[in-house]
Amino acid sequence: MREFSKLSALLAICLAVSPAAVAEEAECLEEVRALWADGGPFDAYQRPPHRNTNTMYDAAGNVTRVFDSIIETPLRTMAGIEGTHMTLAIDNRIWTGPGSEGPWTPQPDMEGDRRAGHAEDRAQRQANTTDAACHGMVEHEGATYLSYGFTTRTDPSEATGGTWFGSTDTVYIDPETRQVMIWEMGNFVYSWAPEPNGERHVIVFEYDPAIKVNPPE
Repeated sequence: MREFSKLSALLAICLAVSPAAVAEEAECLEEVRALWADGGPFDAYQRPPHRNTNTMYDAAGNVTRVFDSIIETPLRTMAGIEGTHMTLAIDNRIWTGPGSEGPWTPQPDMEGDRRAGHAEDRAQRQANTTDAACHGMVEHEGATYLSYGFTTRTDPSEATGGTWFGSTDTVYIDPETRQVMIWEMGNFVYSWAPEPNGERHVIVFEYDPAIKVNPPE
């Protein structure tokens, strides 16, 4: 009798999930995965030049670091903590310095096709997207955005000994430009730390077509 009751309860739960709800969930997942496509909002190569500020919080909600990036393209970037350490990257060349004005010290070049690596990472996260939530138009931080939530991760990388990472994210997109304005990340998991530690990141984007990232003179 007890087993019958369990079976009945399970059947009731299954019946409660209507075909329409299942179809809506599948449609939302496809909508979120489409954001990762070439030319979509999550394709960093279609973004205009911009700055972003990544504010990092610990599990208690305390700010631990503020990480700044200046990005002309994903292959022409300057990023780090101003006044402490910045990295300038142009294609496969790298320099480091204490701030955005340098002075810059050359470092060993990166290897491989960076753009291909970025594309592979994005394709993996697109394919591995789950738990999609299509929030529609929402009010956030004093503005109206198109918002989505999802969980995703990369595949294990053979080149780095099987490392991978993942997170649960919420993004806020400008409905007119289709550019990401705020990207919130949490529930971070890594191949070496598979359980989330409560850390959270909030990345705010500011677009500026005048931004140029040039190598040191």
